[in-house]
Amino acid sequence: MKILESEEQRVKEAAEAREIKEAMTAGRKNNATDLTKYRKKKKRSKYLVRLIIILVLVIAFAVVWINADKIFEPLRGIASKVETKTSYDAGFPIELPGSARYSLQRAGDGFSLLTDTYLYSYGSDGAQVYALKHGYSNPELATSEKRMLLYDKAGFNFSLYSRTSLMYKKAVDDKIMLACVGEDNLTAVVTRSDRYSNILYIYDDGGNWKYTRKFADENVIQVAFPGDGEHIAVSTISSLNGDLITNIYKFSIKENDGNIWRYTFRNNSMPCGLYADTDKVIAVCDNTVLSLKCSDGTLNGSYPFSGVLRDLTISSDYTAVYFDDISSSRHTVAVLDGNAEETGIANVKNNTVDILADADGIYILDGTKLRVGDRSLTDITDIPVENEGYSRFIKIDDSVYLLGYQSIDKLELPSAKKSDSGDGDTGDKTAKDKETKEKDKK
Repeated sequence: MKILESEEQRVKEAAEAREIKEAMTAGRKNNATDLTKYRKKKKRSKYLVRLIIILVLVIAFAVVWINADKIFEPLRGIASKVETKTSYDAGFPIELPGSARYSLQRAGDGFSLLTDTYLYSYGSDGAQVYALKHGYSNPELATSEKRMLLYDKAGFNFSLYSRTSLMYKKAVDDKIMLACVGEDNLTAVVTRSDRYSNILYIYDDGGNWKYTRKFADENVIQVAFPGDGEHIAVSTISSLNGDLITNIYKFSIKENDGNIWRYTFRNNSMPCGLYADTDKVIAVCDNTVLSLKCSDGTLNGSYPFSGVLRDLTISSDYTAVYFDDISSSRHTVAVLDGNAEETGIANVKNNTVDILADADGIYILDGTKLRVGDRSLTDITDIPVENEGYSRFIKIDDSVYLLGYQSIDKLELPSAKKSDSGDGDTGDKTAKDKETKEKDKK
């Protein structure tokens, strides 16, 4: 009996031991499973956090890239900020310093004034941003929306400025004939050398060399940037069998093989103005206006005229030419669209000194008034000016800034914009409305 009981006891203990062992094995398996699940969960969390961080960085980069100009432009050239001023006053008129000549140019939402000795930068309110003594013998100024290019014509030096700072200064080996700056902040400098008629150099916004083009038998007259940061338009003249030949080129500044296209104009014409954007190239010669496709150089249209060209203005919307018409012995302003088709023409006074065309209208300055018209020049408003000594004007938003003998004056344009349908004498109507309101108040 005792042996039996012992045997049963051993069997029971063995069974219990097996149960405990099975339980412990199951527990280890469960623990291992739980640990694996935990590790996978933790790994997923890490991946999720990394993904969120990457998405945030991508979004932040996209925002910075889209608003790069607004974010970084105020910081460009901050180490070379021009602090010198000759006036701390704001408002108009701005009294002119003594100089043999002046150059008034729009620069973004402000303007610049170049004299024999100084380059001045102003805000639209007339407050001086800086006054820089340049030291150039024959200073010339070219501007874009963000940059002012100052160069010494027939000299060797040029400088690029923002509205507040010096971006860079450079010198070239040969004498500078002309220079310009594009809306993509690229700078073109054309020199004359002993071996070539002209050499064209392109620099980026930091003053780094980008491109060189040499012209052996042609003289470069104008240069224009389409604004894409990759191309440039150039007008040249040359002589063939006693005839004056005008060539208009498009080059890629990323390749130095040859031109993308060339348009040759055989009409004894001298190029006088050149404009380029991604759609078209406008060339104003002294007897013809040409409109070319920017893509391939084919002719959109042309506008021939007979007479002496006295002034011109080219914008993305319209081109206007002011010339002495030989056929009628009158002084004429013609307005053209982007295809060089005439949209309006009018006779003007002999004392007309400056014209301007933009999307808002056509502006003609004569001795006593500023004439504001639509593109057809059939509906014109005359706005009186303070004196008869103005030689040039620029337009910023709804104001014009007039360069006189002794001062720069500001003239507010009527707030109601002119359109092709027109509302008549907007300036007179605005004045009458003000008088009526004053009477009603009284």
